[in-house]
Amino acid sequence: MPVSRSDDAGAVTRARWVVAFLIGLATVTAAGFGWRAAQIGSTAAYDDRQSISETVTVEQQSVSRAVTVASQAREYVRYRADYAVAATLDREADRLAAAGAGRFAAVSRGEATALRQGATRRAAQAGVFGPFSIDTDLLTPTVAPRPFDYRAQARALAAQTATALDSPASLDPDHWADAAAHIRVRIRHLTRWAFLAVLAVLLYTIAEVSLPRRLAYAAVGFGVVLYLAGLVGGLSTAFF
Repeated sequence: MPVSRSDDAGAVTRARWVVAFLIGLATVTAAGFGWRAAQIGSTAAYDDRQSISETVTVEQQSVSRAVTVASQAREYVRYRADYAVAATLDREADRLAAAGAGRFAAVSRGEATALRQGATRRAAQAGVFGPFSIDTDLLTPTVAPRPFDYRAQARALAAQTATALDSPASLDPDHWADAAAHIRVRIRHLTRWAFLAVLAVLLYTIAEVSLPRRLAYAAVGFGVVLYLAGLVGGLSTAFF
């Protein structure tokens, strides 16, 4: 049965409508991928700001702890020096007592005790020792100096900073940096899948204006393959 010109024209019109619909669909998909990339891009920028802010805070806290521990270490050196002088006074008192100068020996021991009390009080005020751990030392200081571990003190200061009432939440700048890097990987993927959709639009346009029917069908078929690859890839790997 011969095909009339009207039927052929109708088929061409329907084919053009199909191509136009495919062009619109691919365009909307590419635009949707671009919108999603811009949306998560703002999240990546926020994560970057958080990472930088927390990095600065962590570094400030680290420097503050280092300065505090260094100051306490200097005060501890002074504390040990005062205890060394007090030990010398005690030995001098022993010699005086052996020589029969008990009064002068008592004065020397009193000076040694006062020196230890002053050294202990200054060390406590500087934070070298906790106020509760040396409570009795302020009245009756120990003869031997107390030890001081600057590493343990640094850990204690870090714990004190983290548990303070005005301290920020747990700081983890690497977490924010990793989240921003992951989002940028998604943006690159969305851009690639959107590019496939744009290529599909180009092929649909070629199919619409090309005269040979076989070439038009081939362009449409290849465009559909590219579009579906971009759509499935973008939705499954980067959009959500």
